[in-house]
Amino acid sequence: MSGPVRDGDLIAVYGLLRAGQSGFARFGLAGAFEARGPCLIPGLLYDLGDFPGLVGGPGQVRGELFSVRDAQVMPRLDAFEDYWPGDRARTRYERRRLTLVEPEGVAAWVYVWVQPLTAARFMSGGDWLAR
Repeated sequence: MSGPVRDGDLIAVYGLLRAGQSGFARFGLAGAFEARGPCLIPGLLYDLGDFPGLVGGPGQVRGELFSVRDAQVMPRLDAFEDYWPGDRARTRYERRRLTLVEPEGVAAWVYVWVQPLTAARFMSGGDWLAR
């Protein structure tokens, strides 16, 4: 499921948008997001070079869960993640609402890789920060 992100929604991130990573600082997410703690996202993680990609599958990906304080940041994050609703040719990630593995049963927005995994390396540990 896709749609608008509203203040108070939850978002789970697993790569460059995690605290301490380049995207987190670049978009001022310390002000726009409120930390909720670590999380496990269902799926498989791939190393795409300078960034990771999560795809559906029977695994778990380590991430961080946040509550959105300022949803006005989302259009900039969508552009950063190459999420262009209605333009499949340009879209590399889709923002989807997924039910997390941990905290169990919690639904959060997650950017999911939707392009071919050409030359991507599977990350069996499921943690971008451990690469």
